[in-house]
Amino acid sequence: MQKTMKKRGNGTGSIEVRKDRTNPFIAKVGCSVIDQKTGEVKYKYKRIGTFKTRFEAEYALQKYSENPFEYTVGEINTFSDLYNAWSKEYFEKLTSDSAIRSVESAYRYCSLLYDMPIKKIGPGHIKDVMSNGTWVVPEGKYKGEVRKTSKCTQERIKSMCNLMFDYAYERMLISFNPARAFKITSLLREIDEEKKVKQIFTSEDIQKMWKYVDVTPYTDMVLIGLYTGFRPQELAILEVDNVNLDEGYIIGGMKTTNGRNRKVPIHPDIKPLVQKRCYEATELFGSDRLFNDPRSQTGIRLTYDKYRRKFEFVMADLTLKGFSPHCTRHTFTTFAKKSGMEPGITKRILGHSLKSDVTEYYYTHPEFSDYKREIKKLSFA
Repeated sequence: MQKTMKKRGNGTGSIEVRKDRTNPFIAKVGCSVIDQKTGEVKYKYKRIGTFKTRFEAEYALQKYSENPFEYTVGEINTFSDLYNAWSKEYFEKLTSDSAIRSVESAYRYCSLLYDMPIKKIGPGHIKDVMSNGTWVVPEGKYKGEVRKTSKCTQERIKSMCNLMFDYAYERMLISFNPARAFKITSLLREIDEEKKVKQIFTSEDIQKMWKYVDVTPYTDMVLIGLYTGFRPQELAILEVDNVNLDEGYIIGGMKTTNGRNRKVPIHPDIKPLVQKRCYEATELFGSDRLFNDPRSQTGIRLTYDKYRRKFEFVMADLTLKGFSPHCTRHTFTTFAKKSGMEPGITKRILGHSLKSDVTEYYYTHPEFSDYKREIKKLSFA
């Protein structure tokens, strides 16, 4: 089969001519792509369309140069296409790796929709994948395990689809957003109720942790969570560079404006534990993270899932039943109040909003020495 290519100006595309075709004129434009294996930038051609006449092909290239976006959206047909286009832009706006992993995790459970045209996806399809979506663990200790959507995962899928189909609607790829055609009020209520039902560790439970801190691995991690009030996810990804042992604080936090990069004082009781973790991370593992899992097959760094499994192991080994990772945060808050810590300082340590208290939010300006004074009041006795 013969084909000819007519040269055009640099950056204006080209027209390929194939004989014996109904639409012999193929309009193409050059684009740079990154080789995922080598990281090298390669130059490739992307097809704009096929046309009966050269004039139509020339016109298409001219229109492309005026508005490339119009042609880009034309490549979004399936659910997977939409996710890839939307996530590329959305992930650039996110400030934490955990937020990206949360979206990627929700997408894993949507395999039933991957190849489905977005114009044919309705509210029922999204509801179905929320209720019946599954994901098979591809590697590691749990390889082959089939996981089903939890209530929290269902909420994440709904949130992800809301944003994905908003993206499609704004680009006139669909006539309505199927994800926003239904609400999950009852599901959110159930999730809220589950979140409210939290146990707190008793003084005896915490004394038991101190007794076995050098025996059961990662018990120190749970204790550090109890004495700092960090969220489990925040605790799991703490960086060594953000630990200042001399000044006695750790910088960490995420999720909200008030919670990000907050300075949390190190309670004197846990300073040796933090110090030991810093030494292990830098001297033994060469890691930038405070907590690490050197035996993991998926990387030394801790994630929330790894943290949760470590937490569950500690609870099982110490025969402490009915606790979830967030119970450390609830326990910190409860005992901070019992110990007489100033509520405003407690909220700042936890990364909670103070806007509802005008005096505290606008007119109170505590120094870090106030934080250190208040954290010393914390007692689990």
